[in-house]
Amino acid sequence: MKDRVLQINEKAQHLLAEIFSKEIEIPMDLFISVTDVDCESNLKTAVVSVSVLPFSRAEEGFAYLIKRKGLIQNLFGKRFNMKFTPILTYKLDETGETTDKIYRLIDSL
Repeated sequence: MKDRVLQINEKAQHLLAEIFSKEIEIPMDLFISVTDVDCESNLKTAVVSVSVLPFSRAEEGFAYLIKRKGLIQNLFGKRFNMKFTPILTYKLDETGETTDKIYRLIDSL
């Protein structure tokens, strides 16, 4: 069962990444990516971890995403193709801060 949930998590992550890149209009100066999806074994809920770059605008990007969560849930539900579609909740993946620091260091070279 655990392997099945891992497959479902991966499928959900790829599907959400596609929805983010093609279906919702993210401002051009932000980059929002799906870093992880963790579905419950009963598929009733899933926690979606997202990263926002630049990290200095993470709260703004996260708020933008939350405003569109109904649209994202709808698009996800139409394409998930399973008996149950988990209700998506979001959390900010703060490892983006480290990534942002690395990009700033690279830019300063």
